Amino acid sequence: MSVRMILLCGILIWSSCNNSNTTTKFIYLPKLEHKGMADIDLQLKPVWYQYALIENAPDNIDSLQHLIKHYSDSIVNKAAVEGHYARYFIQFFNHSGNTESYTKGKDDFWDTHNDLSQEMEDYRGEYRYEACPTDSLRGVWSIEVKSGDVFQRDTILNNCKN
Repeated sequence: MSVRMILLCGILIWSSCNNSNTTTKFIYLPKLEHKGMADIDLQLKPVWYQYALIENAPDNIDSLQHLIKHYSDSIVNKAAVEGHYARYFIQFFNHSGNTESYTKGKDDFWDTHNDLSQEMEDYRGEYRYEACPTDSLRGVWSIEVKSGDVFQRDTILNNCKN
């Protein structure tokens, strides 16, 4: 086990034991889930978008990435995505005064999607799948996280032939 992983685990355990009021919680927004078609490379292709809020997100970018990846891996059925969608993502935003109304749910996906997209100060990350340009059955899984003005994007799995 790497030193970095040991430190990360130690930080997560310490922070969860230190104060139960600061436990990170994910609030999935089922009313915002959207499956449909989108223009990708000038072609209409199937997409699947999901959204969640994060309560008490850590400021440490590595801790945030670990939590988002763990949460996403626990709810995303990769077999239901790969080969069926050209793009999939679950985006994460801070649970704040700006985003509180999304927990109540709105009926119009596009209005809420546009509102959320404008709340970039509350954007915390994205767990994403993109189909390969030449092979719609395979793709790239990646994760992006944001802490302050710092963005970190990492590839989790790349099944595309380069």
